[in-house]
Amino acid sequence: MNIIADENMPALSLFDGIGTVVRTPGRPLDRTLLADADVLLVRSVTRVDAELLAGSAVRFVGSATIGTDHIDQAALAAAGITFAHAPGCNAVAVAEYVLQAVVAFAVQRRTPLSALSLGVVGVGNVGRKVVQWAAAFGLRVLASDPPREAAGEACEEGAEWAPLAEVLACSVITLHVPLSVTGMAPTRHLIAADQLALLSAGQLLINTSRGPVIAEQALRERLDQPQPPQCILDVWEHEPWVTPQLLAQVQIGTPHIAGYSVEGKVRGTYMLYQALRQWRGLTDAAKPMPLDAPPRHWEAPLETEAQLLALLQWVYPMARDHQALVSACGAGPNETPPSREVAAVRFDQLRKRYPLRYELGGLRVSGAVAPAWAQALSLLGVQC
Repeated sequence: MNIIADENMPALSLFDGIGTVVRTPGRPLDRTLLADADVLLVRSVTRVDAELLAGSAVRFVGSATIGTDHIDQAALAAAGITFAHAPGCNAVAVAEYVLQAVVAFAVQRRTPLSALSLGVVGVGNVGRKVVQWAAAFGLRVLASDPPREAAGEACEEGAEWAPLAEVLACSVITLHVPLSVTGMAPTRHLIAADQLALLSAGQLLINTSRGPVIAEQALRERLDQPQPPQCILDVWEHEPWVTPQLLAQVQIGTPHIAGYSVEGKVRGTYMLYQALRQWRGLTDAAKPMPLDAPPRHWEAPLETEAQLLALLQWVYPMARDHQALVSACGAGPNETPPSREVAAVRFDQLRKRYPLRYELGGLRVSGAVAPAWAQALSLLGVQC
């Protein structure tokens, strides 16, 4: 088999023995490589549709992502092409990103986590993780997921369903919806001018889902008005181009890397490896998932929000990613932004050359831990 794969996918050696892997940039993807390809493996930067696959021999498309808005699944189905993706592969990493943002907000406001409320919009693989740890840390959690509510599903333990307006009244609002423009609950511009008008200076809005879920122009206008909310964005409506003016307005901006843990990336590749094996009908023993996080030991206490934040920032220095994006987009004080084309290339380079980042799982803590946090830390895989 001939397998064309995005060169930024890790652990592609898993496919050795199934076929010959050719690594290639995912943006833009060279269509000529697909002429004799049986399998195409991509990430979110590659738009896969009838135009890309026209004249190709591709029979299986896999995306090592949780989202599928870059895949024209109807076109693949019409052509008889099997599709697989990796839902939930980076849910832990994204939830840890949100956790750090929330803890930093609590420290900034000098308030305990238990005094905050969290509004979760979209309770899928990532949203469930966020609800789980937030409830364990003592936050009051309200959630909005119209498709799940309409199906009569119960909300996760520690949270309750609420109308979107009530969710938007929480101390922190975090978005975890897929991008959709049709259906019973379309999410493109779900957060627009009317919703943003409900937010105030005492709130934090986080988006790690898809950029167009928030109407960018409306957000820029709201952030220019009196008493704006704080905002943390990992995704952008026009990425790989990031509007320098918006980046200068937000508290933290990162280049769509919330889920970029080593574990999350490897899980994504491994899920495609399993799907391809099933499609091929292979019955030999599968290779193990190649994960080997280094040992990490935290000897300081974890009894205050400030101490917890120090641990989270030690594991993942979010401010580093913010500064890297600011530099790439020329969004610093007195800087002249580069052209849109140059900024887009720099955005992709930040993702391509992203440093190794491991999740909290397996971390050992030997310092004193606040009793109320022991369960929450255990859920995160931290050994106290």
